[in-house]
Amino acid sequence: MKKIILSAGLVMLSFTTFAQDEFRDDMLNFVQVQSGSTMDAALSQVMPMIPEANRETFKKELNAEMKGMYVDIVDIYIEKVGKEDLQKMLDFYETPAGKNILAKTPDVVEASMALNQKYMMKLQPIMQKYMSN
Repeated sequence: MKKIILSAGLVMLSFTTFAQDEFRDDMLNFVQVQSGSTMDAALSQVMPMIPEANRETFKKELNAEMKGMYVDIVDIYIEKVGKEDLQKMLDFYETPAGKNILAKTPDVVEASMALNQKYMMKLQPIMQKYMSN
């Protein structure tokens, strides 16, 4: 009887671990898509400054570092938002509307970055004016 209970407990534990790993994998994929689009937009501005001969090595080194950052971002999401709400978010991104938003995110990020630069140029004199007084 003890062996049956122990076996059942181990099976339940393995299912729980599998579900948690699957959730983390889903979150990691989401973060890579979300953050990746931001990085792609930033890289489109940085890449021309990197000599052509160094670009592939640069991308490999950068991608290696980014993987660790994505794992850390997943941990932040889980800590700050919680698994239940995150699962609902992941479910949304599986809908046609969610997929559409994800597909257009790189364009939105790129346009937002350009707009941010434009407004920072306008805001910088205002900030400097009040910082010096």
